[in-house]
Amino acid sequence: MNIAFITSELAPWIKVGGLADVSASLGEALTTLGHEVQILVPYTGTTGLPETVLLPRERSGFLVEPAWTWQETPVTDHLRILWISGPGFSDRVGTPYSDASGRPWPDLVERYAQFCKVLIMTYARGGADAPTRPDLLHGHDWPMGLIPFWSQALDIGIPTLFTIHNLGYPGLLDRASFDRLGLPAQLWNEDQGILIGQSASSLKAGLRFADQLTTVSPSYAREIGTPEQGGELADLVRKRQGDLSGILNGIDPDTWDPRSDRLLPAHYSADSTEGKRQCRRSLLDVLRLEDTTHPVAGFIGRFVNEKGVDLLAAAIPELVNRGWRLVLLGRGAPAMEQGLKESCSPYRGKVVLLTEQSEPMAHLIMAGADLFLMPSRYEPCGLTQMYSQHYGTPPVVHAVGGLVDTVRDADRDTGGTGFLFKTPTVQALLDCCQRAEQAFQDPGRWSSICKRAMKLDFSWSSPVREYEQAYGRATDRRRKRTSCSTHNRAPKSSS
Repeated sequence: MNIAFITSELAPWIKVGGLADVSASLGEALTTLGHEVQILVPYTGTTGLPETVLLPRERSGFLVEPAWTWQETPVTDHLRILWISGPGFSDRVGTPYSDASGRPWPDLVERYAQFCKVLIMTYARGGADAPTRPDLLHGHDWPMGLIPFWSQALDIGIPTLFTIHNLGYPGLLDRASFDRLGLPAQLWNEDQGILIGQSASSLKAGLRFADQLTTVSPSYAREIGTPEQGGELADLVRKRQGDLSGILNGIDPDTWDPRSDRLLPAHYSADSTEGKRQCRRSLLDVLRLEDTTHPVAGFIGRFVNEKGVDLLAAAIPELVNRGWRLVLLGRGAPAMEQGLKESCSPYRGKVVLLTEQSEPMAHLIMAGADLFLMPSRYEPCGLTQMYSQHYGTPPVVHAVGGLVDTVRDADRDTGGTGFLFKTPTVQALLDCCQRAEQAFQDPGRWSSICKRAMKLDFSWSSPVREYEQAYGRATDRRRKRTSCSTHNRAPKSSS
């Protein structure tokens, strides 16, 4: 099968969060099953991508308009990347979602919606300048939510699968943007359309029109069908429950492996852990943190409330009082970053806040910390708790979403590899940290917990086969829809 992966992020080049890692590693994993994978990603930045990325260039062309161009570069014999340049993307500097100062692009959702339309129009037109026609379109999260709609509306006959990475980001369009995109008026309603309140939602479009749906953990697939987690989309999620699969993300074992990680000062494994102690010393030295007999804890993630950053900030004084050292790495809204700076600044030598994205530092924190903190209010899947366990750094997590599916509590399970708390409050987080420290202060028990964590299998070997099965179901459903053309048919575009 020739699979088109359509995404807004791709590690290591265009990375804001875990979507970038998943796009790269799942795409590569699918090729091990014999599939051909083309990853399509629009890129941002006036200088474009480095020539070392764009070369060797095998093919190039344009979409339905000359302003939209693509360049194809091979990664392996079965994996290719199509870098797409177009208005609102390659003529801007910043991330896919915000400018260089961190402010969201004002036309953020509209420009991705336009990209979806232009891409599907290209497949409908075909021609020598078009990318290779795939057997299946796999769109990722709200930026690609309109791929399934346009695929049906333009009747291109290609099955679609849509992955919900985070239902909390619905991709909202106002009426003016909706009309400029040429979306049919029938979609401007809640019951049969894509409206949420007074705005159209690209994510709801994907949820409504894709042949098959996946999300990134079994627990999250159940949670988003509840009013608490699914909100205004919960009813639609429940209606499509038969087409929805919760498939746990995997991690790239070549990039994240303490036995061979080129970004670490020392290597180690479950059978030989001296290298981890060296990484701990290196982390303290590089960040000029005072040594301690208490845990060194790390946090890596976006500084937003959904990640529980406000809980962590409120817990800092008590954790420092207990003798802990803390390293926080991430980016967020200016107000959130400023609040964290104020929380951390009184504790020089004990707490470090890092707001510049750094892959080497992320790896050093994973290896050098004793514990990894992840107090997310909700977490569709999460990758960092998998990385931390793979690096022998037990996580402290809120028992929600993919965290429940990947972390077993060491105080309640003989096979435990971390610590979970059930209520997203500061006190619950502190109590859980206290339990973790009790285990940390028992060397024999701590060593067993860390070694068990390092032996867990978080590879793509099982999830990739679940995706392969979902692709088969999407193909079957598309075939049935084609033979029964009135079933859940998308309304025709007004342009």
